[in-house]
Amino acid sequence: MDTGNGLGSVIVYGDPAARRTLHVYEDPRCSYCADVERALGPTVTRLADEGVYRIAYHVAVFLDRGDERGGSTSAAAALGAAATLGVDQFTALRAALFEHRVEHGGEGFADPDVLRGIAARAGGVDFLAVGQAINEDRYRPWALEAGPAALASLRAAWAAAGLPGKAGTPAAFLDGEPVEVLTEAGRPLSPEEFEANVRAALKD
Repeated sequence: MDTGNGLGSVIVYGDPAARRTLHVYEDPRCSYCADVERALGPTVTRLADEGVYRIAYHVAVFLDRGDERGGSTSAAAALGAAATLGVDQFTALRAALFEHRVEHGGEGFADPDVLRGIAARAGGVDFLAVGQAINEDRYRPWALEAGPAALASLRAAWAAAGLPGKAGTPAAFLDGEPVEVLTEAGRPLSPEEFEANVRAALKD
C-alpha cells in the first residue's frame, strides 16, 4: 500500500538482508504497548542492530473505533511524517509517543499541539518538517489506510498461528510464530525473558 507519499503500510527497521523478521503490532494510544516499549524497547532494538532480525512495525488505530480524527490516527499520521524522513526518525518519535503515553495518558494525541510538543522534545526528530506535516494533516490518509491494514494483518497472523479471534496489541511474531511480550497478568516480560523467547523461536 502506498498513498502517494512513497510510504508503505509497514515501517522496517534493521538490516533489510536479515534472514528473520519480527513483526510488531501496536496502537500509539495502547497503554500496554507503551509499557512494553519502556520495558523491552532497548532489547528489541538491540537484537535488530545485532542482525538477529529486522523489525516490521505495523501501526494500528483500532482504539479510535472508526473516528478518523481520533488520537490513534492522529499519532499514526505524525509517525508517517517521521517515517518519510527516515526510519530512525520514525523510531525516535514512536519512542517519544509511548513515553508520553506512560507519563500522561493518550487522550491528548488528537490535539496537534500535543503531537508537535512531543515531536519537539523527541531527540533525533526533525521538528520543523514533522511539525509542518502535522499542521497540514498531510499523512492522515496514510494513517487511515495503514491502520486497518495493520489490524487485518494481525488477525491473519493470529489465524495462521492457530489462534483466530485474537487481535489485541501489543503483539509480536517472529516469522509467523507468536513471541510473548506480556505475562498472563498483563505486565511486560523482562528483557531476559523476551530475549530467551526470541532465541527459542530461532531454533524452531
